[in-house]
Amino acid sequence: MKAATLKLCLPVIAMTAQQTAASLVIPPFLQELQYPVSAIGSLISVAPALSLLARLPSGLAYRRDRARAFLLGAISVMTLCTFLYSFAAQSLYFALVQAFFGFAYGATGTIYLAFFVEALPPDEDRHHAMGYYAGCLAIGYSAGGFAAGYVADKFGYALTFQLASVLGLICIALLLFLRPPPSSQAVKDPGKEKSDQPALASLKAMLEPRLATIVVVSLFLNLLHQMGHAFLPLYGLAVGLTLTQVGAIRAFYSLCNAIIRPFSGSVAKRVGQRRLSRAGLPLQSAFMMLVPLFHDFGPLVTLFVLAGFLRALVLVANSISMVEDIDTTRASRGIVSGVYNAAGDIGNILGPSAGGLIATFTGVAGLFVVGPLMIVVLFFLSLWGCRFAGRSIRLGHS
Repeated sequence: MKAATLKLCLPVIAMTAQQTAASLVIPPFLQELQYPVSAIGSLISVAPALSLLARLPSGLAYRRDRARAFLLGAISVMTLCTFLYSFAAQSLYFALVQAFFGFAYGATGTIYLAFFVEALPPDEDRHHAMGYYAGCLAIGYSAGGFAAGYVADKFGYALTFQLASVLGLICIALLLFLRPPPSSQAVKDPGKEKSDQPALASLKAMLEPRLATIVVVSLFLNLLHQMGHAFLPLYGLAVGLTLTQVGAIRAFYSLCNAIIRPFSGSVAKRVGQRRLSRAGLPLQSAFMMLVPLFHDFGPLVTLFVLAGFLRALVLVANSISMVEDIDTTRASRGIVSGVYNAAGDIGNILGPSAGGLIATFTGVAGLFVVGPLMIVVLFFLSLWGCRFAGRSIRLGHS
């Protein structure tokens, strides 16, 4: 890795660790304030909902010459919100802080990815660079979760939020030293590219069974992930784990994802990406359903590592399907990518809310059985619906 690329990667670790630290501490923080589990799930969902809303506007607003100013503003909002979490005892106040944080985080992630690609040294291998970028995301998830759990156990939730905001200040300082090098070649504005087909035709192509199936897998994969991710701290505390141990479980889960993803492409080629996408999610759900059977740290780490292994395989297989299985003469690559990512965001939003609703009736332990089971049933019903829609479309064209 070149020194210039390393400088670009460091802010990724800081901003991801900040977001992860906050997400780990928010559920038990709200529980300590005596919020019901349904309200906890709904308040958690505010951030991903606003993050989703920020993606398109921030992408449209992106300009290379003002990207750093945009990033400094968005990360400043994230940092302030992280600090304010510790004072947000009332539900309305907390929801407002969560909303601003989510919007700023969505804008930051969208803008920084484009900024990162354009600021790479001309002689840097782009494929390797994107691997470094993904690896830094995993480092941020792992380090942020583990550190936040340790600090929360030792010093409490308020100080954890306040120390997490320091990561934002570090990220701002790192950005001040970044100077994107001038482009070595003229780069056309991708926003001015003309698609081979109108946007409406591309949107209609969403009904094609292959694209619809990819969207379904992305939606339910993230729904399952967020449901378990949001309520693991509450389950861990209920069975006697410390937040340090919960943070360590999340860290191992994230590390497993980071390690497996680079090797998942070869597995998908041997098994078949479509078959792997369909089989992997039910298997991951099966491991999640075993969680209430175990109360100790070791078995729970093992279960979540296995679930992380399957998530990595399914995620990569579904990404390969998005690239290889879609006819780009019928749906533009931009529309496909946008729908794919939006489906994942919707899964992130629905996971905590649906989990909170289910836990209201079943308890947190029961959530890990009923939630994954319902996801698998809805997943297969949705896949059947995709096939039925595909047959209807073909009959309509004949």
